[in-house]
Amino acid sequence: MKKSSINICILILILPLLTMIENVGASGNNDFTVVNYETREQDIDNDGFVDQLRIVFNVNTTKSQTPISAKLITIFDQYPNQIEVIQWDNFTLTNEKSLSRSIFVDAWKEGKYIISLKFLNPETSELISEYQLGEYNLMVGMETPFVALNVIAKHEGKTVDNNFNTGSECKVKRNVLDNIGHRYNKTGEVQFLGAPWISPSIKPGENTPNNDEIDCSSWPAGKYNLKLIYHNSLGYSLETWKNFSIINQPAPSFNLNVTGQNMEIGTLCFITIEPTDGTDFIENQITWTTIPEHDEIDGLELNCKMWLPGIHRIIVNVTNSEGISATNGVNLVRMPPLGDQNLSTWGNESVTSSWPVRSGGEVESEYMGYIGTGIGMLLLFLISILVLKRFGDDMQGDFSTSKSQISSEGLPTHRDEDGHLWRQHPDGQIDWWDETANMWIPFQ
Repeated sequence: MKKSSINICILILILPLLTMIENVGASGNNDFTVVNYETREQDIDNDGFVDQLRIVFNVNTTKSQTPISAKLITIFDQYPNQIEVIQWDNFTLTNEKSLSRSIFVDAWKEGKYIISLKFLNPETSELISEYQLGEYNLMVGMETPFVALNVIAKHEGKTVDNNFNTGSECKVKRNVLDNIGHRYNKTGEVQFLGAPWISPSIKPGENTPNNDEIDCSSWPAGKYNLKLIYHNSLGYSLETWKNFSIINQPAPSFNLNVTGQNMEIGTLCFITIEPTDGTDFIENQITWTTIPEHDEIDGLELNCKMWLPGIHRIIVNVTNSEGISATNGVNLVRMPPLGDQNLSTWGNESVTSSWPVRSGGEVESEYMGYIGTGIGMLLLFLISILVLKRFGDDMQGDFSTSKSQISSEGLPTHRDEDGHLWRQHPDGQIDWWDETANMWIPFQ
């Protein structure tokens, strides 16, 4: 009786161990045995939540070599879809000792995971044995996928991400990361929408974000809505966007600075382009137009030192890199030289170039109003009013009589191609005959 009790106790102790031994003799493979298996819950990011499963199994064989394929099937149950991930572990057993192997399951989303384990013959794909390891609720411990999209541009010396001019230094930065997708070889494709033309493709990074830059300096003006979209095979769908505007460059803004106005020929004379907004005109196209015409004018400054006496019109057109232009103009008056040094030439009727050129007129420009010409016209108008009041209605008759009796008072005279009469004093001063007022008017 006592011996029977001892045998019963031994049997009770052995029975739990027998449940851990899975002999596959029923399938005709008596050489392969699963000694035990277990599922261990782990917390890889130490946040207090289970985010990883470690499937451990111990196997042996009676043959010198037995090839085995372990197939771990993980199903993520997320209504209305189920995502299945399969992991393989191929190895060869020997009869020298048992072999312990592990397969890990990292949660890719928060939820319920169903785990099963199969052993197969890799040569015939025959199923040897199969085990249901249960259901587990897991949190995500790995870094989840993300996408980022940024615009960086230089505008008026500042770094901005919106409302900058065409031609500004501009870059679109893209960042894509999918550690989980790389973990299970389930990465997807990246879509980039909204650019004016085709952009290079980009793939998600594994451990660090994959990033690139797209040059948008040459993009045309307009409103942009850029989108960066990413989907993988594990149920992740990400999207980010960036809205911004590129505006046309404003027309060039500049003044014309004049040195030598109303000065004698041979004295310093310059006309200089001065930008009013502080921009650099080096890359702009500059066109000078002068009346009378002068050759070899280029750059931001012209030299008018030896221009002949008279009124000269200068028109400047500046065009920026976007084809937007602005025009400005000015009238320049140059006088004959004073003194006796050139009296033999200046005032000589046979030397027509020594007399002023009456090529007046106004320059249509964004910057109007020529003060010198305006004052002269105002004085002429006042003198005309006084003369009209003095002579009354008979002015026309007096004018006709006196027109043929113009006296130069002994000074040299010259009539230009337009029929205007000029005279010159010994000190170089020039007068012109006003037929309306019937008098000599000093040339200013």
